[in-house]
Amino acid sequence: MADIQVKKELEQLAADSFADGLHCSQVTFGYAAKKLGFDEETARKIGAAFGGGMFNGERCGALAGAMMGLSLAYGHYSKETKSNEAKLTEKRVELEKKFKDAFGSYYCADIIGANIGTEEGRKRFVEENLAKDCPALTGYVCQLLDELLDD
Repeated sequence: MADIQVKKELEQLAADSFADGLHCSQVTFGYAAKKLGFDEETARKIGAAFGGGMFNGERCGALAGAMMGLSLAYGHYSKETKSNEAKLTEKRVELEKKFKDAFGSYYCADIIGANIGTEEGRKRFVEENLAKDCPALTGYVCQLLDELLDD
């Protein structure tokens, strides 16, 4: 994983959430929802199926949860709010760029070094403790949300 600077309290939030059985997507979407004044528990429920790249090594769950958070803040939901789309696109592109600069890929399998969508990948994930960097990664994504949701 890249040499990133993560606020210790955000890394600890992620670590504690993982210890409680949550997935990276639940942490980041829950964090965004709480920051925006929405129900964190509901956001965590919505984010439950997106961890580990939707549990098949695809797009990182922390990134997916953050995208849901950006959508909650800036997404359009009717023709009257269609003008929000430009702001969402700007924020999404910035998040993706910073994420890829930090981790080299958007994909969970690339970042952790195993595809947890396969039996062999799940076995390696557990045996080699490939989740060891996930609290820092997830905390960093929450940190990016702090920057992106501040307007």
